[in-house]
Amino acid sequence: MGQTAAEKLFFSPGEPNPECKRSLGASEVSCDACNAEIKHGPYWQPGAATTKAMDKWNSEIAPSLYQSLEGEYPLRLLIIHPAAPNETLKTELIPTTLDQAQGCYDATSYTWGAPENPELISCGDSQLWVQRNAFHMMLDLRRPDKPRKVWIDAVCINQCNPDERASQVAMMHHIYRRAGATWVWLGRPDEHTSAAMAYAGALDAKKFVKEFLDCQFGSNWYRFAKKSYFFDGFFNAGLNASELEHLTVSVVSFLNRPWFSRVWIQQEASLCQKVRVVCGSDIVDWDNIFALAWIMCPRYTEQWPDCVQQMLNRTINNIQAVRIIQRVRHYYFQDVYGPTETVLGFEGLVESVSRYEATDPRDRIYAMGNIIAHSDQWFEVDYRVPWQILYTDVARRFLDAGALRFLKNAGRVRQEADTAIPSWVPDYSYREESRYMISSSTLWRAGGNSQYAIPGKTLASASKVGQLPKGRKRQFPMSKELRDFRGPKKSLLQSFATFKCLMSDEVTYVGDYIDHDTGDLSTNITRIVESIRKDIDYIGTLEAPTYINGDTLLDAYKLTLIMSCDAQQEIVSSDYIRAHWEEWFKWYKQGCPRYWDADFKAPAMNLAFESSAATRTFRFAATRHGYFCLVPRMVQIGDLIAIFQSYELAVVLRRLPSTPTHQDTQGQKPSRATPDSYFELLGDAYVHGMMENEARCIIDEFDCRHEPTQAQLNKMLKASGGGQGEPWATLSLCGQYERIFETLGPRAVRLV
Repeated sequence: MGQTAAEKLFFSPGEPNPECKRSLGASEVSCDACNAEIKHGPYWQPGAATTKAMDKWNSEIAPSLYQSLEGEYPLRLLIIHPAAPNETLKTELIPTTLDQAQGCYDATSYTWGAPENPELISCGDSQLWVQRNAFHMMLDLRRPDKPRKVWIDAVCINQCNPDERASQVAMMHHIYRRAGATWVWLGRPDEHTSAAMAYAGALDAKKFVKEFLDCQFGSNWYRFAKKSYFFDGFFNAGLNASELEHLTVSVVSFLNRPWFSRVWIQQEASLCQKVRVVCGSDIVDWDNIFALAWIMCPRYTEQWPDCVQQMLNRTINNIQAVRIIQRVRHYYFQDVYGPTETVLGFEGLVESVSRYEATDPRDRIYAMGNIIAHSDQWFEVDYRVPWQILYTDVARRFLDAGALRFLKNAGRVRQEADTAIPSWVPDYSYREESRYMISSSTLWRAGGNSQYAIPGKTLASASKVGQLPKGRKRQFPMSKELRDFRGPKKSLLQSFATFKCLMSDEVTYVGDYIDHDTGDLSTNITRIVESIRKDIDYIGTLEAPTYINGDTLLDAYKLTLIMSCDAQQEIVSSDYIRAHWEEWFKWYKQGCPRYWDADFKAPAMNLAFESSAATRTFRFAATRHGYFCLVPRMVQIGDLIAIFQSYELAVVLRRLPSTPTHQDTQGQKPSRATPDSYFELLGDAYVHGMMENEARCIIDEFDCRHEPTQAQLNKMLKASGGGQGEPWATLSLCGQYERIFETLGPRAVRLV
């Protein structure tokens, strides 16, 4: 492959140094061989194998090596002095400002990797310890005849000084935006990288970038179902089965490299127009790496070949990370990619950060904030504030803005046990969160349209935060960091949040769930069949002839199992069930023969069933007034299904025991209007027939009241006219909904 002028300028003789003799010892493990337990990202706190934390490695020399930064937007750049491949790495730190340095340096993006076995480099007159990944990156970037000027966070920031670290992190987006180029270093090459990089480099990047852009907005999203896909035959025409398997493994292994899962890459790869990706002697433009991830992205729920089945969870998350980077790049470089309607809202970007690696939980917030405008109005970068308080404060700001999308990451099902944060606060550090999130249809608006958070503007919101009364203070274990912290925001951990609830009903039946980690495929299939039969037997005991929306009870149950969506997340009706259920359930009862056979096409409903995660992550539930639901598997009989105003999904709540001496925050005894009831948020739920804003529409049309008097209920029933009243025609709803009048009506619900 020919070299560009930029390659010749950055590398000599035009590529990373392939002659480096500092290879890893036989007893050592490179970052690319690390398993899923290896942590990545800045500010690693090492375990017992390391005698000092990274931020203490250079504490003795830091006062002389790192002079105080001065000026507007000050920083240090690292000069990598030229040398032969086998010579000692010599560097020098140069203090400067962004105005002076703009365009005269290159930024770097890499994985910090494990802290064990750091390397020693010469930095000016000092000997500096650095992580092995940073060391190998500098060796690869070093030229034999000319110095190299770069910004590398691990060296250019005084990691021993938390105040400097915070101030530099706060301006990192400026550092990357003003760099001449950003070089993404993916680590040392392996047997897969060359094949994957060569395949990516040969792709028509412009074509796939445009295809991605055409799929992003509104009515254009239907094009996603027709996007290019790696496993379409024409992509790999001419390859035999063995060659295709080898290429597939190489590409998936490449996309699973640790760099793709780091939270900081969201800004590092987004903010500089020129981004080049380096692995060994291979160099590829960013757009080609994006194109590779894009064609590997499934159109919807797909079955991948057996050879990569065990690698997919990480791959899907990393593909999503690359897609977000491309959206941000499109926003910042519209002169390159064309105009866009992309809105870089903090709530949308932070929603997915739990997918990515961050050694310090605070970085999941700080890294996202640096690629949006007005981030200072969401938080202040301060590494002295414990992450639990930071997360709670961010959630409070969402509530002030009336933007409730953050609840998708909240709830006890997505938090560690005995956590310090309230149930209504997202735990962005919880790595399992994506398993418990409902894949919502674009048409769902369970409690009405939600507001988008507007930086610096507090909206009239039905939600608010208050302090728990003394008798309600939560008991939770506190880390030393939390105990020692002194600041007014610490009280947020003992707060409650009030939400406007439009519907609530008690769970009276829960189906089984299948723990797929405890059985083989055959055993789990048998359990699923038994679970479905148990639910159907329960439904046979119900008195109502039909469901509230007019479906038969069995059709309503079957639609609930797939959340009324097919594999493409398009909403379907009873006709879909009647066309596909029998074929699918018969196949399941037979044990799903040929399930892993790549040439076998499973029944049409199977992908819809797997997409919903029914019986695996969620379980079927029914309520006192007849709602059919899918709920998190931790839900029990007695919990409440609810719909909050301005939140797009239903939720599940668990009432906390009453306290005999409780008084509300104003010192008044509990009353009908302010009952002694506090709840924990468990997680999201699907409620059949109630996901498209029905609750709010019925409330408005019939003036529904929470816990209505008999007179109020009679008035609503009279207006209903046995299901034939004019309001139902206005709403385009079946009159069976009158059965759930008593569950509707706005009220305040307090979550702790």
